[in-house]
Amino acid sequence: MAAETVQTSHEDGFVNDVQYDFYGRRLATCASDRKIEVFDQDEDGHWKSSSWWNAHQGEVNKLAWAHPQYGQLLASCSADFTVQIWEEQGR
Repeated sequence: MAAETVQTSHEDGFVNDVQYDFYGRRLATCASDRKIEVFDQDEDGHWKSSSWWNAHQGEVNKLAWAHPQYGQLLASCSADFTVQIWEEQGR
């Protein structure tokens, strides 16, 4: 099995969690820099960043994708004691 390195945009270099969506075609990462980054798999099987954003006031610790019957929902929890539910629009 070959491994592929996915270069993220996280600024502090420490990724706290990585989660695939239900189909394994999307990948979300979160880090101590308070950001979430989402990657889409291209036709050749390589991961390309599709979006990233400042998600919380504290480091983001964990992510979870919802089942696709609920849409493109991604939950995140943080050291700022909050849980955020993110819904992608227009996909």
